[in-house]
Amino acid sequence: MKKLYPLVFSLFLICSASAQSPTFVFSSSDCNFVRDFTLSDEGFSSPSIYSNDNDVSFFWTSSVGALIESSGLVNRVGSVISPVFLNTMSGQTVVGFTYNVPAGTEYRIRVISGLIGTPLEILATTANGPVWTALPSTSGSLCLLLVDADLAVGQGLRYEFSFRASASGNMLFDNFALNSAQAPLPVTFRGFVASKINDNSIKLLWDVGDEINVNNYVVERSSNGRDFTGVGSVSATGKSTYSLIDNSVADQKQTLYYRVKNVDIDGQSKYTPVIRVSAQKASNQIQLYPVPATDYVYVQHDKTPANVSISLFNIDGRLVKKIQAMPNTYQTRINIGELQSGVYIVKYDDGNGDIQSAKLIKP
Repeated sequence: MKKLYPLVFSLFLICSASAQSPTFVFSSSDCNFVRDFTLSDEGFSSPSIYSNDNDVSFFWTSSVGALIESSGLVNRVGSVISPVFLNTMSGQTVVGFTYNVPAGTEYRIRVISGLIGTPLEILATTANGPVWTALPSTSGSLCLLLVDADLAVGQGLRYEFSFRASASGNMLFDNFALNSAQAPLPVTFRGFVASKINDNSIKLLWDVGDEINVNNYVVERSSNGRDFTGVGSVSATGKSTYSLIDNSVADQKQTLYYRVKNVDIDGQSKYTPVIRVSAQKASNQIQLYPVPATDYVYVQHDKTPANVSISLFNIDGRLVKKIQAMPNTYQTRINIGELQSGVYIVKYDDGNGDIQSAKLIKP
């Protein structure tokens, strides 16, 4: 396990041949949000495996879409630990988060080996010098580059975030981020689509990539888009595409919502975005979810050929955003956080003359 040295001993840490490598911390601009906690805790837990029994905990709060510590105590330490992510960088990792905390709150990040059967070893830490680092403000985002020779490509990593407060007020943790090249474990969902077979059956189809340590997939259904129950499961067998038919629909007369949860062999999980199946007869027209949307919107479409473009136009007809959809997917996520409030037209062009459109509202 990586030893934690106070600042006065940091020179010994760097020079000692028997000690593990120190961690050097730099600011970065290469963060890519991969967990936004909008629908669930995304497999994050609190307190950490390294926390004390009397430490306070963060809890996922659906009304906020974030992890919140609200113990009411003044002097306390709270921590959050992530599920396993695959490291794709040699000798470094980029990690970030959004926070809202009382004045004077400090933080610490530790990177821990995470795969089953390996020791829970601290591989990198911001606590090589002072154990705690002051947050620059009471709210904002941090993106940090941690350089440490103990980090290698292919490692399963867990990220622990600890916060030490000395004033009253809730602490918020949101928008966990990694370098854009890092891939989350245990699976990457590439696309998810549903179609009606008849009034009593709906077929779900999802594409996956980087399927590592996955045990099975659970299909969940909801009538309101918030409260989900499982309707079936499929074992993970290393395929790129999976499907399940939901035959438990009782004469579908209402709109239904579906999502797929993968379950890792160590119990960790992640979700696909939620998709909607209309009570009306399905069409080939693109659909948007959620509507209205504030930070991002998903465009549900037929399986994409090459050269598909998706464009956003404002109410005056001016092009404000254009992206290329990935081939062979059924859903495309568009970041609209930087757009002003208003009404937009989303146009889907398959490159072969088929153009579909839908209205997007950003409040």
